[in-house]
Amino acid sequence: MNDVKEYIPETEPAVGQHSTAKKATRIALKPAIVIFMTMLAVIICLSASVIILALKVGNVPEAPSGEKTEELYEPSEEAFVPVVNNRVYDFYDKDDVIIFNDPVYGQVWVPAFDNVPKHTYDYSGLALENGRYTYSENGKVISRTGIDVSYHQGNIDWDLVAADGIDFAMLRVGYRGYESGSINADENFHSYIQGALDAGLDVGVYFFSQALNSGEAIEEANFVLEQIQGYDISMPVVFDWEVLEDETARSHTAAPHTVTECAAAFCDTIADRGYTPMFYGNKKFAIMKMDVSKMNGIDFWYAEYKNGHNAPEYPYDFRMWQYASDGRVNGITGDVDMDICFYGYGAAEDPVNDD
Repeated sequence: MNDVKEYIPETEPAVGQHSTAKKATRIALKPAIVIFMTMLAVIICLSASVIILALKVGNVPEAPSGEKTEELYEPSEEAFVPVVNNRVYDFYDKDDVIIFNDPVYGQVWVPAFDNVPKHTYDYSGLALENGRYTYSENGKVISRTGIDVSYHQGNIDWDLVAADGIDFAMLRVGYRGYESGSINADENFHSYIQGALDAGLDVGVYFFSQALNSGEAIEEANFVLEQIQGYDISMPVVFDWEVLEDETARSHTAAPHTVTECAAAFCDTIADRGYTPMFYGNKKFAIMKMDVSKMNGIDFWYAEYKNGHNAPEYPYDFRMWQYASDGRVNGITGDVDMDICFYGYGAAEDPVNDD
């Protein structure tokens, strides 16, 4: 014990020198503590993440109300397989498309409609003789020959017309001005219809429309109903809305849904009064300017002019076909539109293409 010496500092610290040393020691310890605590927090967070991940992979937590949660929480085990398109596409054949000639694009086609009924005519029974078509079934002619006229035909000798094999006439009642929008009567309508009826022809009428909404179309239909009151109308009453090339026409920018709406409103008004409604148009009009699926149940008067003997190209149901604008009929000076009717309207009603 005697060898153990007591430590005696060589000098005593000056006043205040001891407290300064303690402070320096505390300051030196602070960074170490902060670093240690930060590292500890990081370790704890990483450990918690690993534990949570392990729980998700290995154990599916129970869903509320006992619902199964496998589809929500289990990772997909389906391997990614790149899709290779090796399908052999089937293109439309001639029966599945509608083809027409466009002045800008030439021959164009549109997909066939699957919600518009096709016609059932057998065109092997269609014959052309002396510029007029007839249609036969089982060796018997069942079609009827007609004309359509307006004041442009001038004076007509209806007895000569009837004697020339004409069965019916479609007469223009009037028209709506394509610029003014006013409704006008055909100046020859009343003399035409009386003359045709007196000659024993079946008679129908048409109105040249430029309606831009259903209200105008109904106005046109009511005008027609007033004009035909008291006459024996055995053929259809027709809505004739045509596209005009004149850019000043009020209907120049009319949309297809507008035309369809007008046609339906006109035809419904006519049908409500007990007449047979019909709408008129060519192939391009029916395909491009109307939604003909909305007109199912309303008869169609189809226009397609022919040079020589060719069947009409429109694949869907129609009851009348306007096949020429340069026909010749006794009792009429100059050209006249020629029509064939595949359906027996009026008292002689005998449907040819009725389901």
